[in-house]
Amino acid sequence: GKAWASPVAYVFEEDYNFYWVSVPKSLHQRNIKNNPEVSIAIFDSHQLWGEGAGIQIEASVSEVSIKEVVRVTKLYFSRNYPYGNASGAFGKRLRDLLNCKVYRFYKVNPTKVWVPDTVADVDARIEVTL
Repeated sequence: GKAWASPVAYVFEEDYNFYWVSVPKSLHQRNIKNNPEVSIAIFDSHQLWGEGAGIQIEASVSEVSIKEVVRVTKLYFSRNYPYGNASGAFGKRLRDLLNCKVYRFYKVNPTKVWVPDTVADVDARIEVTL
């Protein structure tokens, strides 16, 4: 398929795995099904140009296994997002969609990670050892 960038709300855990929910038939998930190797950029879009930090990741993506769904659901719904947590009517509807398998959880397993080199004279990055 064609490359497609999709912003997602995610959670992460201490061993550097990331999780998000999505519709399996969405373009980005169909692309991942055909090629699970992805690139991810995470940054605060409110930062001033040339300031702040971010992270770039090479990773592989897979659907969360049945064995992991309960743990990942608890993790996802415990996160405080900038606009609040996944609760109330939104949280109930999302849970319903997950239970009906309209939405599914996906797991990102990073293979390489970089952060900006803040002392370089040009745009550069430093690989982080996981």
